Amino acid sequence: MLHGNPLLRGWWVTDFSIYTTELLQYALIESVRGLSADVMHVGGAMTYTLLVVFAAFLARGRARGREGLIRAAVAGGVMLAPQLVASGTLILSPDHTGTGVPVLAVLLFIDLAGTRWYVPVITGLALAWVSFADPITLFVAVIPLALVYALRAMQGVVGPNRTALRARRFELSMVVAALVSIPLEIAAGRIIQKAGGFQVHGLHTALASTGMLAGNLRLTVLGLLELFGADFFDAKSGLGVVFAVLHLVGLLAVICGFIVALRRFFRSDAIIEPVLVTGIVIDVAAYLVGVQAVNLLSTREIAPVLPLAAVLAGRIAGPWLASFRTARVVPLLAVPLACYAAMLGYNAAQPAAAPGYANLAVWLSSHHFTYGLSGYSQANIVTAQTGGKVSLRPAVDDGRFVEGRLWNSSSSWFDPAQHSADFLVLSSVGSYQVSDRNAVATFGRPAQTYHYDDYTILVWHENLLARLR
Repeated sequence: MLHGNPLLRGWWVTDFSIYTTELLQYALIESVRGLSADVMHVGGAMTYTLLVVFAAFLARGRARGREGLIRAAVAGGVMLAPQLVASGTLILSPDHTGTGVPVLAVLLFIDLAGTRWYVPVITGLALAWVSFADPITLFVAVIPLALVYALRAMQGVVGPNRTALRARRFELSMVVAALVSIPLEIAAGRIIQKAGGFQVHGLHTALASTGMLAGNLRLTVLGLLELFGADFFDAKSGLGVVFAVLHLVGLLAVICGFIVALRRFFRSDAIIEPVLVTGIVIDVAAYLVGVQAVNLLSTREIAPVLPLAAVLAGRIAGPWLASFRTARVVPLLAVPLACYAAMLGYNAAQPAAAPGYANLAVWLSSHHFTYGLSGYSQANIVTAQTGGKVSLRPAVDDGRFVEGRLWNSSSSWFDPAQHSADFLVLSSVGSYQVSDRNAVATFGRPAQTYHYDDYTILVWHENLLARLR
């Protein structure tokens, strides 16, 4: 995008593009810091900081003074100190966590703007913008907004204080705005594809079999504990267990807030709280009965639940806490917040982990291997770490032969007229690896074989790209 290809011609992204959200963010960061793995770390830190800030502002809503401050403190406190085990989901992964930022921004706009005529227009356009980047917006924002405003319109027509349907014009227009965002997003995707822009893989959606439900339930519970910092099962030390137990305070506030909001769901004067409840229920339910729950890394599919639930806790607990005398409220808030701040400082002070595949990057560079194939994980990380000096392109086998993996990849990488790849990295670690048997079936016997650490490097004296299936 920074080098004159804003539509990403020739590129395949994943099953969602993040094109209008985090891709723009990464491009801006890279324009300042250059191409390096730091872009991901800076982007993740920026995204999570924005999540905490927007959650605090949305929790405050229209409340001001003491109550507004308490609302914001509760929401921000719940999210303040993520566990180190959750960093892959909440800070280093672009998978759905960052989508919470524009979703919270849209809800904040709706909350503060009132019933002005332009609110449905801006809401519909904003939802289309975010949905184009990430379809999970449909579950956590589009459907919840449409359902809640449809319910409010119906309550106004058939309730005890019923009014004419035309008097519910704003509610109906918000329903239309939410629903219209769907064809707008689809149309934008088709326009970009017709213009030769990037391609998106279709979402893999299906219902889980009966035998998968028990495993899905386990992963859902563990994933929610991880999101809220209360995963004491994966704590690596006694101190980690203490941190997780302390985070149960925030989780308890979230559960209480959810129950209270559920009981108030049909109150005609509430919009944001029912939308938050609906978004949480739909996202968790889809994860529970779908096929996305594979392991704890799959928790990214329900990552938006954290900011939505934190806002809910702030908006529900804030007024209740504000009713207490200051002498009683201060300990209730100050003690947990101080503990969370201490956890945040402790986690930030830990030694940085060694970059993934750093040893492989050094070995390949020292042996003058510059362009080759590997599994998906090594390809992206090694190429970014070396600034492209060693370029690994993702390959995958289909059970018989090796082919280029068009997943966050440019088709030009696999063009034998533009590049020449003469080696293949095999590994027992990382995702979507290639087997040595299928490598030989595709490329023939290698001329040389090297073994280093967890890796096997196969070398040929020809361009492997010409033989990719």
